[in-house]
Amino acid sequence: MLLQIIAIVIFGYIAEYFLPWYSIAIIAFVFGFLLRSNANFLAGLIAIALLWGFEMWMIDSIASTDLASRVSMILPIKQKWILITVTLFMGGLVGGFASLTGSLLRTKRKKSYY
Repeated sequence: MLLQIIAIVIFGYIAEYFLPWYSIAIIAFVFGFLLRSNANFLAGLIAIALLWGFEMWMIDSIASTDLASRVSMILPIKQKWILITVTLFMGGLVGGFASLTGSLLRTKRKKSYY
């Protein structure tokens, strides 16, 4: 599971430089297919939540203004920490379901001959 988390984080970080945000789902799907673990959903959820949390921290530390509080004023969310929690959870769900789908695609199917 740890190897799967590390692989999703590293390749997801690289993919987000060149591809749209939903490329994380493709990366989580591929590594869910290749590196099946007992907790695929949890591995995808943790990996993408860590990745997006790291990226939010990097953007927040580099930006000259507090970007999260400005976005929270646009949306109906008033607190910055709620916005961050919702964002991490939504990204984690995308990664978790993609990783779970990849692992379920690889399950052994019983061949039936008619």
